[in-house]
Amino acid sequence: MLRPDVRANDFLVADSKAMRAVAQQVEEYADGDQPVLICGEHGTGRELVARVLHQKGPRGGGRFVAVRPTFQGSDVPEVCGDDACERARRALHAAAGGTLLVKDVSDLSASSQRTLKRAIRERREPESPDVHVVATADSDVDHAVDAQIVSRDFYDLFAARRIEVPPLRERIEDLPTLFERWVKHYSSEVGRTRPSVSSRAHERLAAYPWPGNVAELKSIARRLLVRVTRSRIEAGDVDEVLPVVATRVPLEDLAFEEMVKAKLAGLLARIDGYPVHDLYDKVLARVERPLFDLVLAHTGGNQVKAAEILGLNRNTLRKKLADLGMEKKKKRLGREDRALDEA
Repeated sequence: MLRPDVRANDFLVADSKAMRAVAQQVEEYADGDQPVLICGEHGTGRELVARVLHQKGPRGGGRFVAVRPTFQGSDVPEVCGDDACERARRALHAAAGGTLLVKDVSDLSASSQRTLKRAIRERREPESPDVHVVATADSDVDHAVDAQIVSRDFYDLFAARRIEVPPLRERIEDLPTLFERWVKHYSSEVGRTRPSVSSRAHERLAAYPWPGNVAELKSIARRLLVRVTRSRIEAGDVDEVLPVVATRVPLEDLAFEEMVKAKLAGLLARIDGYPVHDLYDKVLARVERPLFDLVLAHTGGNQVKAAEILGLNRNTLRKKLADLGMEKKKKRLGREDRALDEA
């Protein structure tokens, strides 16, 4: 969360084409005339965009009230025993003359959707609070509408003014400026001179996929400020704080042994700390089962031909099939087996 004396617009970096489109929509929708829906992955800065909308609009001098889907928030008074509809009404009155941000509207109950819909439609009436309603949602909110989790008429109130905030990996051009601004911000908070950032450090940051988006970038900037006491942040400093990400290689480019190794690495990571027994036998079984399935399918279920292709005695093949449970109902999977499936 930004300090009260920091303007959100200072952190709405739009060096990339994708974010320039967002900035243009913010300018268009800042009049506060109609509800706005801000979509995107978590951590992309949806609340930041909402704050910029508020600051640029005619209600910028009023309150900015952010609430969860239950309409609970730090600016909304708590009343014991109340329901979500009553909290929604209190949230609207708390934001009177300003902006009400409702986070994650896909999680709103049906009754809360009705309450908010009625307030939006009646907001120009004398007794209704004058509030600009802004909401956030995941990019797949359309699926929530199709599934009737979000009512169609409620969604339609926002649909005409929908802003898509791109993930950080799709706006890498913004990353250097964003990172420098957060480094400056946290330097100011701790009262130290802002360190410079080397070009190689920026290269390291740009190569990372940022699954946590801008929220993760902020965290990395803060951690570097704590760890690096020199006047310059170097590539090695970034390497020490960025999570290790496995390089993605197409399966067809991997040797069979490398594919097995990759699966086993995932397995060992998942079962770390748990007791594991008979790993050797379990791994062999997991290799044999698909092999036998394919060979038997190739021979039309003929075990004599399958044994010949495999170079096994027919009785040996039959025993292995029985041991693997391929001739009867599958056994309940243990933790090691489930981990192999998920690796």
